[in-house]
Amino acid sequence: MAKKPVVHIFHISDFGGHSQAAVNIKEAILAKEKNAEVVNLNSFQYFYPRTEKVVDTIYSLVIKKIPSLWGKAYDRKTVVKHLRPWHTIVNYFCFRKLRKYINYSHPDCFITTQAFPCGIIADYKKKYKAKIPLIAVVTDFHPHRFWVHSSVDRYVVASDEAKQTLVKEGVDADKISIFGIPISIKFMGSSDREEIAKKFGFFSRLKAVLVMGGGLGIGPIEKIIPNLNRLSDDFQIIGVCGKNRTLYRKLQRIKKKIKKPLFVFSYIECIDKIMDFCDIIITKAGGVTISEALTKKLAIIIAKPIPGQEELNVDFLIRKNAVIKTDNFVQINESVAELIKNPDKLNFFKKSAGKNALGNSSAKIADLVSELIR
Repeated sequence: MAKKPVVHIFHISDFGGHSQAAVNIKEAILAKEKNAEVVNLNSFQYFYPRTEKVVDTIYSLVIKKIPSLWGKAYDRKTVVKHLRPWHTIVNYFCFRKLRKYINYSHPDCFITTQAFPCGIIADYKKKYKAKIPLIAVVTDFHPHRFWVHSSVDRYVVASDEAKQTLVKEGVDADKISIFGIPISIKFMGSSDREEIAKKFGFFSRLKAVLVMGGGLGIGPIEKIIPNLNRLSDDFQIIGVCGKNRTLYRKLQRIKKKIKKPLFVFSYIECIDKIMDFCDIIITKAGGVTISEALTKKLAIIIAKPIPGQEELNVDFLIRKNAVIKTDNFVQINESVAELIKNPDKLNFFKKSAGKNALGNSSAKIADLVSELIR
């Protein structure tokens, strides 16, 4: 890698999968080259600070209240076709800020973990013939059409299916690398189950079910756990709330009513160790969390995926026999009970997870940066 490379990673929002992917890539680059200057930037906040919260609020309301509407609009060819000119116009309004940003920080490489900043930088490169390498890192198992730009230098995707999707949209196959979704490099290690049990007070001889909703603690976790408590099977429950403080307080309140051993955590840095201990995970279908679970060879139960990107993630993983999809609490309980009672089925899904894991994506992206700016 060149002397003190300057790498800027653009994402949106300060929480969630896009942001965490940016953190993971930064970690890997700095592990490879400690003298590198790596900056993570919330691009929406930078380019449109006044509208960021409004857009986030609208998006959250649509996802929670009318997810079917999001599903109908997500990645539809006609929708993308009509929105593309507007996207281009909106991107042009960002060029002045982007030029000022480039002149001030002199980046050697841009990485984007979301399509919005990817489009801005790609359109800027095309208009001004800028030579700064741009890496587009797709953080779901299915890339949507807003990722497609001729001036992106390299794409990083999670599977050959994702690669073929981009190729069908006109992307040169040589530009696409199948590295996986970037997770923290610490997931490449492993921890002893007995040591983890001693550290957190877990029961080392009891099966463990992890319930979580990514870094934001999204999903009906406070309902899933009491429902699991109704099962007669012996297992312990580990609930991770992420940065959802309301959820953490709710779980602490119901803890006394749960007969099964229940351990509740808020945001925890060593989630890789927790996953090393667990057998089953119940979670949302975000690309980063699922990639972490695959790497740790967990039996994965997806709780009612959101229409759009999450459903496409699940559809892909079902074809690989890597996850179990559930649409309600009854199905969740049935799936957990079957896995607990049937060791062969539990081992099948654990092995399938491992076969579909690409846990070294972040390290490979760091190598790709070195290649592009050499």
